[in-house]
Amino acid sequence: MKRKDYITGTLILLATSMLGVYLTSMAILNRPLFSIPISDLFTHSQQYQVSTCGTVQKIDNLDKAVSPYLRKLAEYQQVCGGSPTKQLMVFTGMPNSEANAASLAQSMASTLKEFSADKITPLVVFEPTTEWGNIDFVEYHNGFYDAWIKDYFADLKKSGITDAQMGTWVPFPEANLPIWSQQNATASDVAADITKTVQAQKSYFPGSKASIMLNSQTYQNTDYNEVNGEYDSLLPYVKTIPKGLIDSFGLQGFPWEPTATTKGTGVIDPSVYLDYKLAEEAATQLGIKAIWFNTGTFGRKYTLDPQNTVTMSPEQRKDILSGVVIAAQAVKKDGYSVAVNLFAENKAQDAEATDWSYWPEAKPSTTPDTVVFADFATSLSKAGIPLWLFDQAHH
Repeated sequence: MKRKDYITGTLILLATSMLGVYLTSMAILNRPLFSIPISDLFTHSQQYQVSTCGTVQKIDNLDKAVSPYLRKLAEYQQVCGGSPTKQLMVFTGMPNSEANAASLAQSMASTLKEFSADKITPLVVFEPTTEWGNIDFVEYHNGFYDAWIKDYFADLKKSGITDAQMGTWVPFPEANLPIWSQQNATASDVAADITKTVQAQKSYFPGSKASIMLNSQTYQNTDYNEVNGEYDSLLPYVKTIPKGLIDSFGLQGFPWEPTATTKGTGVIDPSVYLDYKLAEEAATQLGIKAIWFNTGTFGRKYTLDPQNTVTMSPEQRKDILSGVVIAAQAVKKDGYSVAVNLFAENKAQDAEATDWSYWPEAKPSTTPDTVVFADFATSLSKAGIPLWLFDQAHH
């Protein structure tokens, strides 16, 4: 064989091999053929392979955990090569009887102890809902639930829970949204409800932490539609809360778009829906220097109605999360400690009809959306900003 023919044959073989890699990768990524330039494909692959999103040493046997939050964390470890977080958000309701307080406390104590064993700090969202339904804010303010709330914390104490194991509790979350039974409740009623709940918590666990989380958009009526929310000052919800009681302030904000059949545009710019100046103003009023964001990006929205379903590309999600990092860095520059809690559960089959996740259930892989998460976690880590997570396994 002549030298020229040998070189030509080698080049053809190399080109064929590269095409084979490309076609196989498209199949793995479940993307249409030639939808991603080959250069972009290898860029994504390289970013994923060198990702440093595993900022904490891997926790063993999480896939066998009782808590669905910890089992889900096992998937994040698979993506990151270690745990990307030390703090997980969990949800619980409030008691409506002495027996119910004991039952709820027993369940929560088990979760807190399992978290503690794995060195995970809980961020407990204490929602105003019971077996009866949503709690009336004014009724709560007037003391109807006082005894049961105290029973609940007393039962947690009796179960052996320590102040450190309690982590941070967030009573009456997003209380400026019309999703609870607020009725004629005012912002000062909300402040009073938060105050008495945290006072009860800290009477039993003085070393535990408490936080407030308000939505960036406030609603003056009962029509919970993103179009109707206003980015008003959050001071009315915090100005009567005693200084020294609250340890951090959480600002919640999410991107949104109208349905596929609705005219108009949504808000997908974090500088708008996650206006950190609102958080800084509230934190200053409370006399604290700790702020955290509760946010996320959706892959699909309005999922229960195929005609109205809207999707967001990995590129869009990446751009949005880059804006979240910028907002968090601005808060840090202003002299606050800051963290980002990423809401990442797939709620496509729930009433919320939104998929906030970054990979299919129990199938973490190197899809473009998975890379979006890994890059985001890496960016926060490089900026010295802690990542917290909310997600849970459904199996």
